[in-house]
Amino acid sequence: MNLEDKINYYLIASALLLICIIAGSFFISQNGKHAKMVLGESIVVPTALDPNFSTQINECFIPVAAAYGYTLRITSGFRSLEDQLAIYNSGRTVDGHIISWAEPGKSLHNYGFAVDVVDRWNGYDIDFDKLAKIGTYCGLEQVDPPHFEHRAGLSTDQFADGMRPPPLSLPCPIMDILAQDNKPLTLSGLKACGAPDF
Repeated sequence: MNLEDKINYYLIASALLLICIIAGSFFISQNGKHAKMVLGESIVVPTALDPNFSTQINECFIPVAAAYGYTLRITSGFRSLEDQLAIYNSGRTVDGHIISWAEPGKSLHNYGFAVDVVDRWNGYDIDFDKLAKIGTYCGLEQVDPPHFEHRAGLSTDQFADGMRPPPLSLPCPIMDILAQDNKPLTLSGLKACGAPDF
């Protein structure tokens, strides 16, 4: 092999090595968001509630509950993996009570598709069975009394692999109109939407 062939060989080998290093990176930055690199595909690691899920919560779930006299507030929405670890460690490696069975990455809070709610005035002393029906009307699933999520049958492993549930739609167009006008949803407005009694 002559000198020119050796130089070309090393240039090609160096280029391939650089490509492997880039492809093997675990995290990259994309549009100011962190993304996880998996076999050349980037998966956006969320930093907030999913916008579509947030719309369902803020324009359907909370307003419908308000029409029935509840004043819900979100006690926990998006959680980073670090936040989830701290919660999971409570009552295990840290003094306190066990408050979560979900390890980091095993909660839909970590992917922006879950919220925990309480009533602003009555705390947990509310009819969670009724809230479960309201949640279902809004396309949400209740896992335990304060926890509502949107998973559409996906496992947390599928979420970790980058899969997401299909977007939710508001069950009635008036909800978006009222939210944009900052006006409350009423029981008569719900009846006009054809909503069942909860």
